[in-house]
Amino acid sequence: MTIPFFLYNLFFKVSLNMKKPLNFLYSELKLTSRLLKESLSRGLVYFLGFSLFLFFGSIGFSFLGLFGQRIDQVKATSLELENRILAGKLLDLEFFQSELDKEIKELSQMEQKVHSLLRLKSEGSREQNDETQLLVEDNGFYPETKMRDIDRLVDEVRGEKEGFEYIYQKLIQKKDFLDHTPSVYPVNGYISRGFGIEPDPFTGEMGLHQGLDIVADIGTPVIAAAKGRVSFVGWRKGLGKLVTLDHGNGYKSSYGHLSVILVQDHQEVERGEVIGRVGNTGYSTGPHLHYEVHLKGRLVNPQPYLWGGRY
Repeated sequence: MTIPFFLYNLFFKVSLNMKKPLNFLYSELKLTSRLLKESLSRGLVYFLGFSLFLFFGSIGFSFLGLFGQRIDQVKATSLELENRILAGKLLDLEFFQSELDKEIKELSQMEQKVHSLLRLKSEGSREQNDETQLLVEDNGFYPETKMRDIDRLVDEVRGEKEGFEYIYQKLIQKKDFLDHTPSVYPVNGYISRGFGIEPDPFTGEMGLHQGLDIVADIGTPVIAAAKGRVSFVGWRKGLGKLVTLDHGNGYKSSYGHLSVILVQDHQEVERGEVIGRVGNTGYSTGPHLHYEVHLKGRLVNPQPYLWGGRY
């Protein structure tokens, strides 16, 4: 079948007329596609950039947070270590202060012993020396210089205590010696006849009077002039009822003309203990006590041994 020429020509013209709109549509679609691609590309870039910003920003903030936490941990560890060091120093200072207080307390006890030994009056509580006061700094701990001061004070107190102990032992020895040395009046009375060359009360002849005559009423208590042991009780010609005490250290004392003897042989007596009573027994003109002191077997004047006064 043959297409008529006029139909072919008509189709051709129609095709040419429709080609222009198609070309325009194609161009528009192409431009739209290109713009759409550019828009999508630009948005994607913005999106990716914003996403990267958020990502790295969050990482940065996280890092800063971790860094801050690490700094806080380091500070906390440093403070804890410092507190431990300061606590250790405080414990050392408390130990030194405790040792010092103990040494001072022992010295105080030793001082009381010396006061009691020598019968001294107590001076009362001492005021604390400003130089030995341990001042606390504003930070609540002692400075290093105070630690050295505490060490020095502890050493000094220990040295003082050793010296005090030596003195105390010497005083104990001295007190023991004094306790066994006649030193007080053996009776409450007055001396009527002294030691030495004196006239005999019966004959008037001059002769050695071997002790002191102390006048007192019959029955007046006679006491031991020092600590000792009874070495003789009984009757002695001329002295009547007699008591002799051995005090040690070479000292002895005798008490004659007693009316009553209140101790036994070998009995231990203390200074001031009543050993008898004044009488008029033996070679006597009246009630009195004949008192003698012997040192290493020799008669001595009892007068210097009354320095302690009346007991």
